[in-house]
Amino acid sequence: MAASPPPPNALLPLGELRSTRAGDLPEPLLRRYYTEDRGREWRLYLDAQSRSALIEDRGRRLLSRRSDPNIVRDMVRVAEHRGWRAIDARGSQAFRREAWLAGRAAGLEVRGHRPTERDLQELERRKAARERQAERLGDGQDRAATSRLAAVETLARARLADPAAQDRLIARARSRIAGWLERGARFEPWPPPERARTGHEPRERRRTH
Repeated sequence: MAASPPPPNALLPLGELRSTRAGDLPEPLLRRYYTEDRGREWRLYLDAQSRSALIEDRGRRLLSRRSDPNIVRDMVRVAEHRGWRAIDARGSQAFRREAWLAGRAAGLEVRGHRPTERDLQELERRKAARERQAERLGDGQDRAATSRLAAVETLARARLADPAAQDRLIARARSRIAGWLERGARFEPWPPPERARTGHEPRERRRTH
């Protein structure tokens, strides 16, 4: 008789919630996974042929039968993207530990794991790594990326009346820009210097028909 599959690991939001809509996912995850919209549930797959989902998104509950650190971190990214300031991690010890590390590094409160001394040391290293990544957005070589994000924020505040919608758009832009920077992308200043001086697009960049 075949062994039954292990119960799913889960992340659940605690306290005040900004978004619990299934399918409300960060842009990098939409590019990384194959998704299947089942109405009240979204399923995320490794590729187009996979039969079992790596992550099941049920809005108020994120599930996975895996404890792979990369999958756990992506689940925490979803929680962070949706504004869940506190989460409850349930499931295997490995899952709960990684959820605690990833969540605490992102500034979330996490229940479900009692950290060891080595866990606390690992957390400090992860926080330092995140700070170094954040500094890249503010230093001289990446000021252009910061200007792009500022432009998105200005547009969101001007065009969208709903503060929650503003926050979602800005969070997606921040996540997308961070993903590009992780892959070594470079940004041109925005607006481009020539456009900033004249108020028009440089001639060579105009769309032709």
